[in-house]
Amino acid sequence: MAGETIPPWFAKAPPLPPSTGEVIRVATADELLAAVDRAGPGGTILLADGHYKVPRVVVLAGKKNITIRSASGDPTKVILSGKGWDVGNDRDDIIHVARCDGVTIADLTFTDCRSYGIKVEAENAPKEVHIYNCRFRDIGVRAIKGSAGQDPNVHAVKGSVRYCQFENTKVPPTNWLYGGDYIAAIDMMALEDWTFSDNAFRNIKGRNGGGRAAIFLWVRSRQVVVERNLIVDCDRGVSFGNPGQSTANTQGALPPYVSDGIIRNNFIAGGADCGIELWYADRIKVVHNTIWRPERNWARGIRVGKGTAHTDIVNNLVHGEIRLEGGESQLRNNLAGRLEGYFVDAASGNLALTSAATKAIDQGASLPEVTDDIRRRARTGTRIKSKEF
Repeated sequence: MAGETIPPWFAKAPPLPPSTGEVIRVATADELLAAVDRAGPGGTILLADGHYKVPRVVVLAGKKNITIRSASGDPTKVILSGKGWDVGNDRDDIIHVARCDGVTIADLTFTDCRSYGIKVEAENAPKEVHIYNCRFRDIGVRAIKGSAGQDPNVHAVKGSVRYCQFENTKVPPTNWLYGGDYIAAIDMMALEDWTFSDNAFRNIKGRNGGGRAAIFLWVRSRQVVVERNLIVDCDRGVSFGNPGQSTANTQGALPPYVSDGIIRNNFIAGGADCGIELWYADRIKVVHNTIWRPERNWARGIRVGKGTAHTDIVNNLVHGEIRLEGGESQLRNNLAGRLEGYFVDAASGNLALTSAATKAIDQGASLPEVTDDIRRRARTGTRIKSKEF
């Protein structure tokens, strides 16, 4: 995987169907801003190939069933950028999604902004927000941010992030928040019925190895699925919850931060801190994940932290450890420890099994909630058998 976010064996995004309804074609940043203002229900904004340096945030508010996508379907050819990673503007965002019912953002590249690539405002109750086949590169704070208010009954409902790529080539300087560690790829709150699948993440790192997770979900989130993602050399892999508090919680409000979720069929390799961690999480299933930890913080394969309960951790392969750190979980059919020689190319993220993985092949329990693997091949009640992708 060296030098590329998605290796050849990883799933590619199927093309979206042709646009229907009103179509507005744009070729400049100013035309994009004007098109967003005038687009009606069911409309599609098609961006011609080119670089769109937006002079202000593109705000989607009060829109219904609107799509913003590249005309070519190739995200590498349509680039949206902000004022720049190195520009000291902490409000440098590219797109905001607020009071909308039906938004698709597809086939675009977001790059070179200080703060957020896409912000989904859960406090404004958006529905059906889908981010598809987009690339995020060198976004300073959060590639995708999900904000929240304090009303416990308001969520961002029925959304997804699928077939996207996230990669940074820079780390924040020490004068950014938390000494340069305030960075993540996806950090979202107050979600209901969301899916994060088939995405690839690479080099999402803080200055000191304390960056947030590639996929970090918390604060009143429920019914979330994280599956078939490839996460390589990020400080943390997947985090449900946080040991700290959030200003989005009312004073005295008690977690869980995430409930009724599943983390399955993910490959997580490398990173300074942790593979998967749970804090104040309830009724979570962590199943059929493969994690390879380097020597730095080798023991932090899966961490079950304070406030976590009613959780099942089953059929996971961890070159590292599974640790209960104040939380509760049922542990079944996991294999953890020194799994030397088990993986085709662990350092690059190819965690397919070799023939040496004798303690893993055909040893998993059959789970009704996991019928395929990271390549969408049918499972037969066991872990991945094939040694090649």
